[in-house]
Amino acid sequence: MRAIAALIVVFGHIELAKSRYLNIEVYNDYFPSGRLSVILFFVLSGFLISYLLIKEFEVTKTISFKRFYLRRILRILPLYYLVLLLSAVLISANPSSLSYFLCFTIFPNIAHAIGEGWSSSPQIWSIGVEEQFYLIWPVFLYIIMRINPKSLTYLLFIFIIGFTVLPHFLGFLKLRDFHYEVMTTFEKIISATKYNCIAIGVFIGVAYAKRKHWINVFNNNYVFVFISLITSLMWFLRLEFKYFNDEGFALLFAFLILSIIGPKTYDIDSSITRFLGQISYGIYMYHWIIILLIINYIPYNGDVLVYNIQLYSATFGITIFISWLSYNLFEKRFINLKQKNSFKTTSKNS
Repeated sequence: MRAIAALIVVFGHIELAKSRYLNIEVYNDYFPSGRLSVILFFVLSGFLISYLLIKEFEVTKTISFKRFYLRRILRILPLYYLVLLLSAVLISANPSSLSYFLCFTIFPNIAHAIGEGWSSSPQIWSIGVEEQFYLIWPVFLYIIMRINPKSLTYLLFIFIIGFTVLPHFLGFLKLRDFHYEVMTTFEKIISATKYNCIAIGVFIGVAYAKRKHWINVFNNNYVFVFISLITSLMWFLRLEFKYFNDEGFALLFAFLILSIIGPKTYDIDSSITRFLGQISYGIYMYHWIIILLIINYIPYNGDVLVYNIQLYSATFGITIFISWLSYNLFEKRFINLKQKNSFKTTSKNS
């Protein structure tokens, strides 16, 4: 799933870069939405982190915040800051001081929302969402597990519903001329957070860790095939929900995850997807720089077909190669340190 999501983001950003920097035909309508790939990453993160934290609490009756934050820092921030520095050096973008401040802290999504994003690597906005989630969620989970663990599911449900409805409430206030500019800014910030989509992943992660009986419904090949077909057709044919589209797909992705992890359902992994999934963080982080460099150094000669072949083959080939090098020569050093601080049920690539 990580491999598919990362590759779809690259497809979408190639077309976005063509429309932004080149006066040639784009094919966005023929590719699945890259934004939904990010939603999938959010659901996966919510699921994996919550499952691991719940299992740690069940075994140790506590959560080691030091080890948790150290693991997240070692896995995310070294490559994040490397890409920021590389993009600043290689791509002429001239970000503002506010953009520097927000993107070099944990708020690139806020920078993106208010028009101060990191244009030489705009995809970093989603890393801010995950960083903020990782900062807050373990503490909140620990408090609830100590006070009243039975209320956790209900609180998650209330949060998902409330955060989903919130932008529509702000839109209603805006239509009533209630601080129009302020409400518009809040709407943009909420659309650049998507905490409710992460919370949907959290919800199924908690349910799976606590072995809720209802998840057994998804442990069936017929259910797996049905959900896979529905999700794939809607995503790849760009069929969208009229309302709450991101949240609707987050639910589909959550159901798909539950059907994939069941012991009685098909194993969809292969050596290729495992390889691409392993380096998917690098693919996601490096690809925009590579696209811009290729557009800069491979001139468009007027032949759309030839140029698209050159652009796509060079982008995917170089991105995958650089991501592989980065994983083995740079990221692994920090991953090995991360493993020394892992709880025993922690997945290698979580």
